[in-house]
Amino acid sequence: MRIQSEAKFTVFEATSMIVGHSIGTGIIAVPYLATKNSLKDVVWMVILAYFINVVLHLLIAELSYNNGGVQLVKSFEGELFNGKGKKIFSWTMFTVYGLAIIVGVSGNINGGAQIIENWLHVPFSVAQLIYYLLAGIVVFMGMKAVGIAQKYTVTVLMLIVVVMSVGTFIRPLNELQASEMHINNLLGLYSMIVFATSANQAVIQSVKGLNGDVKKIRTSIFLGFAISAFFVLIVTTTVLLGVKGPLDKELAYLQLGESIGPWAAILAGVFSLFALLTTFWSNTLSLRDVVHEQIGINNKVCWLLATIPSLLFAIFGVNSFIILTRIMSGVVVLVAIMLIFTYNKSRKKAGASPICGKIGTLPFQVAMVISTMICAVGAMLPLT
Repeated sequence: MRIQSEAKFTVFEATSMIVGHSIGTGIIAVPYLATKNSLKDVVWMVILAYFINVVLHLLIAELSYNNGGVQLVKSFEGELFNGKGKKIFSWTMFTVYGLAIIVGVSGNINGGAQIIENWLHVPFSVAQLIYYLLAGIVVFMGMKAVGIAQKYTVTVLMLIVVVMSVGTFIRPLNELQASEMHINNLLGLYSMIVFATSANQAVIQSVKGLNGDVKKIRTSIFLGFAISAFFVLIVTTTVLLGVKGPLDKELAYLQLGESIGPWAAILAGVFSLFALLTTFWSNTLSLRDVVHEQIGINNKVCWLLATIPSLLFAIFGVNSFIILTRIMSGVVVLVAIMLIFTYNKSRKKAGASPICGKIGTLPFQVAMVISTMICAVGAMLPLT
């Protein structure tokens, strides 16, 4: 099926879309959850999450590829729903999936607002509005603007991580404490790491932006998730080694900056803000596309219709950054179960597997369902 896109991406831009999506809301929350486990647990779960996410996102990419580069809701409609109830199921999925993204964007807005509130000393609701407006300008300009912004922002984030890591290791380091293992904490950590390094919407945007070029799509997925996994490990390790005193901030990288010094506090704030922005851009671009594909009106109007509920939910809903991100992770992984069944049907109908090959066969599909169920449980269990 021919893929239509409003913009074309380079491989670096497509990779940056994936990295930018996956190093935002989740990655900043991982160090907080890591304190309830051990660094060894973080390492092996990041490695496991890399392979899980590469397989899962290759499946997502091929499903979208088979359906002309559309978002998941339209793929479900085209492959899974049939008969008289097709439109009802489609609109139900549109509502559930849209609400999941809205919850995630709300958590993102609250995370960015925490930083702006700390910098400008304004009321939290004002900080939420400022963040929404600043972040929204890029997406309002369109898909190519998002790809370019992601490319440069990811480069800046890499440089900041290098500088912050050097700042951490030239100072006295903490002794790593091995927390007593508790299954709730371990599953919660696994769920958040898989969520932190996932990028469902960004992969679909890469399929569109790369015009269905199979080789480039695979390259962007393997490279993008490798960079994201590296980010998670370095950020978490430096936080655990460098933060002085108990880790009591949900945005843990900010506390690391304060522990190193004033210059590092500024860099940590910039990192946290930019990491949140990259996820906001990707999520709201996807939400805009979901709305556009469902109702078919102007993209800019669709973006407003898609994102204003996120702002209102952030202002009047749940204020905890961690609570919102955990709710989002739970909903998204449950949606992923439906994704596997849809992919299975699409693969059989297509009669070929240009992106996944053997990685998309039944054993891998079963592994994705098992991982998804584990993540869903981990996202909902209370931490101890």
